[in-house]
Amino acid sequence: MIQGGSSTGVVDLPVGDNGGTVSTTLDAPAHQAEVETKLDVMRNQLQTLRRQQEELERQKGDLEELRRKQDEYVRGKAEMIDSLTRALVTLEREHLQAQRRAELCETTTTVFKEYLERLQAINDTEWSSTTVRVELSRALGLIEDSRLEFMRARTKLECLDPAASPAPSPASEGGIDWPEISRYCRLGAAASAPLILAGTIWVILMLVFKR
Repeated sequence: MIQGGSSTGVVDLPVGDNGGTVSTTLDAPAHQAEVETKLDVMRNQLQTLRRQQEELERQKGDLEELRRKQDEYVRGKAEMIDSLTRALVTLEREHLQAQRRAELCETTTTVFKEYLERLQAINDTEWSSTTVRVELSRALGLIEDSRLEFMRARTKLECLDPAASPAPSPASEGGIDWPEISRYCRLGAAASAPLILAGTIWVILMLVFKR
C-alpha cells in the first residue's frame, strides 16, 4: 500500500532457535513504487496502441481494396467506352453500306426484270420482210442496252462478278470444280442467247434477200 509517496510490505522474520517467525512491515522506497506505476501505465498504453494499430491496419486494408476497385473502375470504364464507341462507328458504317447495297440490289433487280421482260417479249416470228431491218435494229439496241446495264451492275455488285468471288479453299485447289464451270457456262450462254439469236436471224434474212 502506498502512503505519502512510499509503499509498505509485510515480511516474515525468523525468531529464536525453534524456527518461529514474526511478521513486520517494511516500507518500500518511493522511487520503486513510482517505477512500478509508470510500468503499469506503459503496459496499458502499449495495449491500447496495439489495438489502435490493428484497427489502423484493418482500415488501411479496406482503403487499399477500395483504391484497387476505383482504379479498376476508371480503367474498365475508359476501356469499354472506347471499345463500344469504335464498335458503334464500325456497325453504323457497315449498316449504311449494307443499306446502300440493299437499295442498289433492289434497283438493279427492277431494271434487270424490265430488260428481261422486254427481251422475252420480242417475237421475231412476226417480223416481215418490210419491217425486219427496223425490228432487228431495235432488238439489237435493246440487247446492247441490257448488256451495258448488266456490266455496269457487275462493277457495283460483287455478287454479279465471278472474278470477285472468294478464292477457292486449299482443299479444292487440287482438282477442277466441274459443277462450278458448268454453272458459269450456262450463265454465259443465257446472257449471250439473245444476241446469238438476233445475229442468226440477221444472217438468215440477209441470205433470203440476196436470193
